Amino acid sequence: MKILLTGATGFLGTHLLADFLHRNYQVLIAKRASTDMSRLIERFGELDAWNIEGDELENIFRMHPDVDAIVHAATDYGRDNSSPTATFWANEAFPIRLIELAMQYKIALFVNIDTFFNSNKVAYDYLGAYTLSKRHFQEWGLHCATVGRIDFVNLRLFHLYGPGDGLDKFVPNMVERCLAGEEIDLSDGKQKRDFIHIDDAVSAIGAVLEAELGRGHGYCHYDVGTGTSIRIRDFMETVQRLCASGAKLNFGMLPTRKGEFQDSCADAKALRALGWEARVGIEAGIQSVIEDASRHGPLRLDSLGGKAG
Repeated sequence: MKILLTGATGFLGTHLLADFLHRNYQVLIAKRASTDMSRLIERFGELDAWNIEGDELENIFRMHPDVDAIVHAATDYGRDNSSPTATFWANEAFPIRLIELAMQYKIALFVNIDTFFNSNKVAYDYLGAYTLSKRHFQEWGLHCATVGRIDFVNLRLFHLYGPGDGLDKFVPNMVERCLAGEEIDLSDGKQKRDFIHIDDAVSAIGAVLEAELGRGHGYCHYDVGTGTSIRIRDFMETVQRLCASGAKLNFGMLPTRKGEFQDSCADAKALRALGWEARVGIEAGIQSVIEDASRHGPLRLDSLGGKAG
C-alpha cells in the first residue's frame, strides 16, 4: 500500500509512520518547508518527504499517481495565541486543497483524523477555533463523498494519550506534576473521558485502512476510542497512586469550563465489527507514561501535532 501522510512529526503522526513502515507500506510525507525532519530521519533513516508550498503539493500526485490512500493527521490546535488564519489554513484550507487534488488524481481513499471535540451534542468553548475548523473540514469531506467525488473516512479520535506526548497535553502534564509532588488545582473531576492509548489508536487506524480501501462507501465514520469512559477524578487518583506520589489533588478549585462535556465516550461498535479491540487498560497506559517520563524526563514534541507537516 502507498500512503500519503500529513502530520508525521506530531505525536500520532510519528506513531502512524512507524506502524506503516513496519507493515512495509510505502509512505510519502507531506510537510511544511520549515518542518524539522531530523528526529524522524534519525529514527527511521531516509524518508520520502515533500513540501506542501506552491506547486510542490501537486507534484506529489504527478510523481506518484498510484497513491492508494491519504491519511490526514496534521492539525493546529489554535493554542499559544495562534491566529484564526493559521488555524483555518492548517485545518481547513490545506486539507481542502489536499482533498481537491485527491479527487483530481482519483485517489481511492481519504482518511481524516477528526476530534471528539467535534460533536453536535454540545457547544464546547475550549479550543473553539480548532473545533470549528475541524467540523468545517469534516463537512467538506461529507459533501465531496456524498456527491460521489471521493471515498472519505472520518475517524473521530477520543482522548489520546501515551508515552512521548508533549507536556502541554493533559496526561503527560499531570504525570510530570505528580512525579514532582506538586499541589495540583483541578475542577471537580466529575466529567468523564474515553482515554485511548496511542498503541490502540494506531492499531484502530490500521484496521480501518485495511477494511475501507477499495470498498467505495462514499462517506464513512468511525469513533476511535475504547467505548468506556472514566471520571477525571478517578483517572487522576490512579495517576497519583501509580506515581506513588505525595502530590495534593485539589478537586473543585478550578471552575468547570463553559459547555464542558460531561461524558465523552466513543461508540466503538463499528471498530469492533472489524475485529478490533482496545488492548491497553487505563493502569497499563498510565504506567507507560510514567515509565517514559522517569526514563527520559520531559519530552516536548511539537505541540501542534505536526501543524500540517
